[in-house]
Amino acid sequence: MTAAMRAHERATGTGAKVPNGAPSPATRLMGTIQRHPLLLTAVAIVLLPAVVANDYYIDVASLALTFMVLGTAFNLLYGYVGLLSFAQVAFVGIGGYTCSWLVTHTGVWQPIAFLSAGVVTAMVAAAIGVVTVRLSEGAFAIITLSFSLLCALVAAEWTSVTGGRQGIFGLPAPEFSLGAVNLAADTPRHYYFLLAGFTVCALWAMHRLVKSSAGTVMIAIRDNEPLTKAQGYATNSYKLAVFTLCAFVTGLTGALHVFRLTAIDPSIFDFYLMQVMLIIVILGGAGTFWPVVCSAVLFSALPEILRMADEARLVIYGVILVVGLLFAPQGAGGFLRTRAVNKRLRGMRVEGQ
Repeated sequence: MTAAMRAHERATGTGAKVPNGAPSPATRLMGTIQRHPLLLTAVAIVLLPAVVANDYYIDVASLALTFMVLGTAFNLLYGYVGLLSFAQVAFVGIGGYTCSWLVTHTGVWQPIAFLSAGVVTAMVAAAIGVVTVRLSEGAFAIITLSFSLLCALVAAEWTSVTGGRQGIFGLPAPEFSLGAVNLAADTPRHYYFLLAGFTVCALWAMHRLVKSSAGTVMIAIRDNEPLTKAQGYATNSYKLAVFTLCAFVTGLTGALHVFRLTAIDPSIFDFYLMQVMLIIVILGGAGTFWPVVCSAVLFSALPEILRMADEARLVIYGVILVVGLLFAPQGAGGFLRTRAVNKRLRGMRVEGQ
């Protein structure tokens, strides 16, 4: 095509109808997903009840949202900062017990009880973290593990507050009343929308954090803490802040989770929750955001949909974990990121030729 022909097409617009090398609809869709993942996630979460008629699957979706927040919060700590904390399951229980006790024993306004659960959990985490974040990674993991076991023991024995092994039961449906406005999550669908709103807000806040300058420092601490400290960053303060923030989000999630169960007892400290969070982050890709979110949906909803017994779940989880670590040790997110980098490098070599 001559220069005169190209000039004529630009002037008349005839060449704009079918541009040379135009991206396909699938490529444009993938580009949109990559540019606006949070928006598309929010739309998918909100529209799900419109295409799912069975309340049982809505309840399964609520469980998936719960693990989505729990897994992402744990990923902040383990994937982005490099701290392996076994206290996450304790934070779920502390948040759940705090909210349940306030609602059943004081009759406090439920939104206040909900926020109090997050604040109390964050305060407990700050008290532990101010000492433990200065220790080695191994010592930190052991102390947080011991703390979770201690919380389970306290919940079983402190009968006057926790109800002992029977726990606290008969929790009312989450309700928000302000003047003439009265919103109650008294059905699986209503509860799902309440949890969906919380999930979207939590994901937005955590995504903003990892994309900020603080998120860059978090990754630097994970990769090389001595060098990061030498550059003038207060690494222990960053670790304490992330540990406290993760506890706050996890405590809020635990508070909402117990209202789905309508009761709470010491079994909430079961390490099955911790196992699921670990698998979600490791197979999703520690230090990657959206692959971990997708992993949370898969590994929380799949066992419920297939109706597997607990023993079968653990066996299947173990097999998936071993296979995943053998073929994609960096998780799905790390595998995809490596492929993208290699593809970009191949393209640069071709252009250089």
